[in-house]
This record gives sequence, C-alpha cells and structure tokens, in this order.
Amino acid sequence: MHDLEPGAVAHSSHTFTGEEFAAFAAATGDHNPIHHDPEHAAQTEFGAPIVPLTMVLGPVSALIGMVLPGPGAVILDTAFRPVRAVAFDRPVNYSLRLRSKSAGTGVLTCRVRAHQDRELVLDGEVKTTVRAPRPRPDDNPGGGFLPADAPRLAAVTGAAGDIGAAVARALAKAGWDLALVHRGGIDDVARQCEETGVTVHSVMADVTVPADRAAAAEKLAALAPTALVHAAAAPLAAGHQEHFETAYAGLRDLADAVLDGMLLRQQGCVLLLGSEASRHHPKGWSDYVAAKAAAESVLRGIDRHHGVDGVRAVVVEPGYVQGRYSADVRPAGTLGLLPEEVAELVVTEVSDAAAPARRVWLSTDGVTRYALDGGAAPEDEAASASGPAAQASAPRGRPVVSGHTERVEAAVRRVLGPDVDVRGGGVGLTPGWDSLGQIQVVLAVEEEFGISLPAESLTATGRFDQLCRVVAEQVGE
Repeated sequence: MHDLEPGAVAHSSHTFTGEEFAAFAAATGDHNPIHHDPEHAAQTEFGAPIVPLTMVLGPVSALIGMVLPGPGAVILDTAFRPVRAVAFDRPVNYSLRLRSKSAGTGVLTCRVRAHQDRELVLDGEVKTTVRAPRPRPDDNPGGGFLPADAPRLAAVTGAAGDIGAAVARALAKAGWDLALVHRGGIDDVARQCEETGVTVHSVMADVTVPADRAAAAEKLAALAPTALVHAAAAPLAAGHQEHFETAYAGLRDLADAVLDGMLLRQQGCVLLLGSEASRHHPKGWSDYVAAKAAAESVLRGIDRHHGVDGVRAVVVEPGYVQGRYSADVRPAGTLGLLPEEVAELVVTEVSDAAAPARRVWLSTDGVTRYALDGGAAPEDEAASASGPAAQASAPRGRPVVSGHTERVEAAVRRVLGPDVDVRGGGVGLTPGWDSLGQIQVVLAVEEEFGISLPAESLTATGRFDQLCRVVAEQVGE
C-alpha cells in the first residue's frame, strides 16, 4: 500500500487484440459482430471493429486493484462516459488521478482518463476504498505510480538568455528540477540552480536546427516534464526563417514531445514567453511578431484539444525587459522590467495548476490576465494594468450568441461533462462531441426547452453558436 495523497497518479498502457476479444466473448457470450466482423463494422461509422466498453474498463480495474489504492481495494461507485470508440491493435493509455481522500471514511475519489492516439476515449470517476490491505506482488505491478509529492520538473528553452536564466533560477528556488535547453554558456546558471538542491539536466540543442530539435524532443519526452517554458528567441535582426524555427517550430516540436507525460499526470503547463510587441507591432519587428503569433497558435491547439485533460496553455507578454536582447531597441529613458520580475510571474503561472488557460500582460504598472484568446474580461481587475496604452489594447468581451446561451450550455454539459470547452466548441472540436454526441446534445436541448428541432438541425447545429441561434429562432429572444 502507498501512503496516498491527492494528486497521486496511477498509469498504464494496453493494446487490445482480437485474441483478447475471443476470450472475452467466450466468457461473456457477447459476440456482437461490431466487435469482431470487419465486413459488418465497415458498414458502420467506425469502419472497423471496436473494443467493447467492458473490455476498455478492464485496465481501470487493474490500476485500482494493483496500484491505487492497491490490493484489498473495492470499488464503491463509478461514473464512466465513453467519449470515442476504441480501436483494436493500437495502444490505449490510462491515467487514474486521486482527486480527494476522506480521512473519516477512507473513500478515495479518482478521475479516470484514457487516450488512444492522444484522443480522449474514456472519461470517468471512481470511488474506492481498501478492505484488509495487502502488499502488492512485485511480479504483477498492474501499472506505474507517481506519488503526489513526486519531484516537479520544468523544461526551459533559451536557458542561457537573460529571461531564460532568470526563469531557471526562480524555478529552482521554488523547488523545481530542471531540463535546460541551450546552445551553450549555461555553466553558471546550472551551478546556481544546483546549489538550491534541485537536479539539473543539460539539453544542448539549437532549436533552429530540425535535427537538434528532434534530439532535444527525445530527451524531454524521456524526462516527462510537468512544465515547458519556451523562452528561446531569435535575434530581432534575424530573418523570418530563423524567427519561425525558434518561436513556432521549437515550441511545436518540444510541446509535442512532453504532451504524453502531461496527459498521463492529467496536469501540465506549456508557457510561451511572448512580448508586448505582439500588441503594438513596432516598426521593423514584423518577423518577430509573426513568429510569436504562430507560436501562440500552438498554445491554442493545446488548449482546444487538451485543456480538458488538465494541460494548461499560457502566454506571458512582458513589456521591454532590461538585458542584452532588447538593449539596442529600447527607447531612450525606458528602464524596463527586470528579468527576475518576468521569472517570478512565470513561476506563479506554471505552479497554478487549477488556473485556466490564459494570456498574461506584464508591465511596470502591474499584471493583467485575460482568456487565452483575448476574448474575455480580465480575471483579476484589481491586478490589471492601467494607463491609456493598456486600455486601448484591452480585449473586448465575447459577444453573447443568444439570450438562452446559459441554458443551452447547461444542456450540452449534461451530455459532454462539466469540464469541456462548450462555448467555443462543436462537433470534432470538443471531446465527446462527435456524430453520436451530436444526437445526444440535440435531444438534451429539446428536453431543456420543450421544443422539437427540425431534422436538419443535426447537421446545422454542429457548433455551439449555431445551436444557440437555432434555439433562439424556435423559442424567440
């Protein structure tokens, strides 16, 4: 038995085979051709045999019974939602994260997630406890285990630069182990970090070189960091190719490398060091600004597809920062931020696992936080930056699609779950909102409003805004 605390994770991977289904069918009598007959399955929307849900749940039972909480465990209650069909002969990765622990009753509440090809296939919750605990046999582990107090590791690119080095030192001071991605010259930074007692991994790579990026990605995947801070930046005078290789391709490839580890933990943060220049477009900075914008598209993709899995996407946009990078372009009389001020904010963001994806502006006036897409009001008005420049640049709120938006959203969430992105979602955009989910969504909306939507609404309401519009037409504003 492990001394379990909330945040502990059990994980495993399993590939379902036709032979396993044959044994399952013999034991249960379930010979549904959709699970084993290719010709029959080809006539369905799946196109190939799919794994029965009961089989899909099997590895969850193994994680509970053998890892978390372990031998002696009994399941008290479950709530599972199959999100997508599971294919045979391709790995399914399971993650079970302890959400809460009752000291009085001994009941553990765990969130279960399973992915195939990084697509969510199973979402659920399990309540379990232990009766007569027994040691776990070493020859049948059942899966891997990460305790709640497992060391946190952050990967930092551009670790030799003023901001990257300050971020590394600040993370080390906060107790984070580090993987420093650099082109050389980090001996002093690494030594300073190690003096705090953390472990430092050196990953030497030039992120503008595809082969170097691939090698760095392989190393980071093996280290499985909890956070990735992309601080690398090409010189302002560099050409567009170098800017895009550094900002966009660097973030794209390294974020892709660390994603599986974050999905396994149901937690992680990918943070881009952006710039206030993205809002003001200084003359001559077009390549720099465009590359940062492309890098932000990586974050939006991560948030769209994996925000619901606990992977946060954050862009921090500071104003001018004191140091070598902007020394030649800072306006006369502009002192700028200290690298340590930027680093302090980065540590706050990567450590705040419960916060939403967001955009953070940092200036000498303070901090302003917005939704990642810039479409929502500030989350903390008390901490907002002030002044004409900040007010002129402030994003506007999202338009309300319909007077019935909240009720439509509540109906959709009853089908898809409470944690999914609904207002920006739709078929193929939101986990679980596929063709089958669309039928359930339409039925839930009809029940909520006491209406009968036309048959064509199945295809005409594939996005949330379209669904709100059709409802408004039916019931009036």
